[in-house]
Amino acid sequence: MSTAPDDEERQEDRFLVLRAQDGDVAAFEQLVDRHQGRLFRSAYLLLGDRQEAEDVVQDTLVQAWKRIGLLEEPAAFRGWISRICTRRATDVVRRLARRATRAHADEDLELVADGAPDGDGLRAGIGRTPDPARSAEVNAQLRALTDVLDQLDPDLRTAWVLREVEELPYREIAHITGGTEATVRGRLARARRQIFDRMEGWR
Repeated sequence: MSTAPDDEERQEDRFLVLRAQDGDVAAFEQLVDRHQGRLFRSAYLLLGDRQEAEDVVQDTLVQAWKRIGLLEEPAAFRGWISRICTRRATDVVRRLARRATRAHADEDLELVADGAPDGDGLRAGIGRTPDPARSAEVNAQLRALTDVLDQLDPDLRTAWVLREVEELPYREIAHITGGTEATVRGRLARARRQIFDRMEGWR
């Protein structure tokens, strides 16, 4: 698994960010197309609710456009916008306090798998297939995963999503969550252990 965006992606982002900082709306729209699927996927896994996730992503994109002129390292756009999204999502989690486990509709799981829209999705490791039986199996697996994530402590869930979904390095996760790398590693270990135990039937 890659632990950071590759150089080509960073350079493409840099080019688009520089244009967007000059007021090029079309360039920012391309950045949105490149990243909104991943942002939605992460927000949904953190929040467990499609509408809340969509609201967080929309707010994130609005704030990113307003603040893009402040981004000093254009190639670091992915981490920068991920921080905005994650902080807003975790604020929502705290505001909702103890969330009840939610039912995850099949169409919501399709959005998570696909990255919604045009993303590379969690299904990338499973493989996209038109087989209805396989699709049902993938949805069942995603439903089980999202149910498990709902049960995790928010700090553990955030660390897991940022590492396993966003594929961010430990240093970046620590910066986003306001902790240390050691804290991040500890949370990841606990999250992985709990997910491993609760997903035993899918191994």
